[in-house]
Amino acid sequence: MISFVDPDRYKSLKATGKLPSPKGVAFSIIKLLQRDDYRVGELVRLVQSDPAIAGRLLKFANAAAFGRARPIVSLQRAIVALGAFHVRDLVVGLSVMHSHSSGQCAAFDYPTFWGHSLATGIACQELAHVAQVSSEEIFTIGLLARVGELAMASLFPADYAEILREARRTQADLRQLERDAFAMNHSQLGATMLAEWGLPEMLIQAAYHHEQPDLGGFPDGSRLQTLTHSLHFAGALATVCTADEEARWGLLPGLLTRAARLGISGDALNSIVDRMVARWRDWGAVLQVRTQEIPPFAEVLAANPPSRRISAPTASEAPESAPAPRLAVQLIGVPLPELEALMRHIEALGHQPVLVESSADGLKQALRQPAQIIIIDIEMPDLKPAAFCRILRQTPAGKEAYALLLVSAGGETHILEAIDAGADDVLVKPFTVQTLRVRLNTAARMLLLREEMQRERRGIVRSAGEFAVAHKRLLQDALTDTLTQLANRRHGLDFLAAECTFAAANGLPMACLLLDIDHFKRINDSYGHAAGDAILQQLADLLKRTSRTEDLVFRYGGEEFAAVLPNAAPRAAVQIAERIRALAQQYDFRWEGLSVRVTLSIGVANLQHNRQDSRNLIQAADAALYKAKRGGRNRVVVAESPAAR
Repeated sequence: MISFVDPDRYKSLKATGKLPSPKGVAFSIIKLLQRDDYRVGELVRLVQSDPAIAGRLLKFANAAAFGRARPIVSLQRAIVALGAFHVRDLVVGLSVMHSHSSGQCAAFDYPTFWGHSLATGIACQELAHVAQVSSEEIFTIGLLARVGELAMASLFPADYAEILREARRTQADLRQLERDAFAMNHSQLGATMLAEWGLPEMLIQAAYHHEQPDLGGFPDGSRLQTLTHSLHFAGALATVCTADEEARWGLLPGLLTRAARLGISGDALNSIVDRMVARWRDWGAVLQVRTQEIPPFAEVLAANPPSRRISAPTASEAPESAPAPRLAVQLIGVPLPELEALMRHIEALGHQPVLVESSADGLKQALRQPAQIIIIDIEMPDLKPAAFCRILRQTPAGKEAYALLLVSAGGETHILEAIDAGADDVLVKPFTVQTLRVRLNTAARMLLLREEMQRERRGIVRSAGEFAVAHKRLLQDALTDTLTQLANRRHGLDFLAAECTFAAANGLPMACLLLDIDHFKRINDSYGHAAGDAILQQLADLLKRTSRTEDLVFRYGGEEFAAVLPNAAPRAAVQIAERIRALAQQYDFRWEGLSVRVTLSIGVANLQHNRQDSRNLIQAADAALYKAKRGGRNRVVVAESPAAR
């Protein structure tokens, strides 16, 4: 249930002129599609009047996510392919982005907000097949899911800046702080705006609940629940993409858990993220939205924890008696007068010193095969410690090494630069054996801690993958009829409702079939209930093999089946029904070596735009099925249109 902003309050907010809203062509398209008699040609002319929008729509229509065989070069064809109402939603989203790329709220990061929103939209597209929603629709709601936050920043820039700072400082719930200050929160305001702009109710519901999807109260396995969780995951993925490396590492466990709830794991997750990041970067360049480079997701998952996340133990936390493993210690650039004593001390402390030549080849070898600990003298001739550390941290093995800088007293000029580039610690000369022991023990503990965190991370990845597989199986079981392995009644009716809404919004045809086995009781009485179950299974297999890819066949109940036929005109629906009836009549149904004759009665109902919802449609198909039964069975009857009755 959505709690919208009070209409009078919303009207007064709009009157300020500060509320984000579609401008220019987008506003004109909203007005045009509010008319029942609009023409596609008028929509094409409106889009053509803004070359930037026209170009983006063409690019969007040709995006790889849609899988179209040939590129679309005509704007009219692009609009027809996307659908008029999807064009409206896309243009609205892009218009709001373009018109509100900056603002007056000092604590609101506008570039990051739009980078995150674009990443969410594109991640949503990659999840369209999971959410069972068209790519166009889910992109728009991903782009605008957080528009309420933008609206708050636009309406109350100074006050909202303080709220944002307090939320970051105290980790308090942002929506509660908003309610306390403004008697509404960004979820309410965003949903009210999306409803005014004409977005479908299902998308608005998902946006309203996506931050806490479990509180939406949606039935398990329903399309709305899956859509809301998909949007929730897309937002989490966008947060990972817009975060820096240090923050990203800590966000991954939560992301894996969200993916697992959608049944996504392993290579599938890696592919989704890598495609999403590539398209995010591509669209960011087109729309002039901030993005950043992200390594392949498999590498992100396998990465070591950033050094800055781990606080090195102090001398008091690292007692001399603490056991330390034997480690290889590379020595680079240590002056000869100091080298022998340093190597002797390292060996005495139980580690293995490895001397690296100070030549260019020696340094390259150290970068290619770094030891667990590297000690670098900061005053080595021709060596820039910051550059060395930066290159070291760019290699997988180098990221794991512990880099310790040797520096003479008073020679700290380049220390901070080297630390920022990736060095872990500093050892000031002259030093005692006791000081060296503390530093090496600290390094050993840091390496062990990193290894333990990596082991824990691998366990999380493995557990998330196992959970994803199990959850996907449970979800499949919840949506599947046990006997026939077709979609069950709940899943089928949910799919029918969504397809009815989509067809009505876009002026597309669709139909519903209701099928019943004639004299099924005789089969049970003559051969037994096991035979009846076998006939149901064989018919289900026949229906699966003969239905179109876009159709959904489900068990309606008992010996009744239903078929949802998206984008099927009345004539095509009758042809499909007749083909199914004829195939069933000719099919050799078997039970224990015996042939069982089966015929079907089928009722056909076609969607009447602006007059029917899914409940009316299934009732009309049921009435037509009843007429087929009364008319002698083994026949197809088409429901009368409301106007004919």
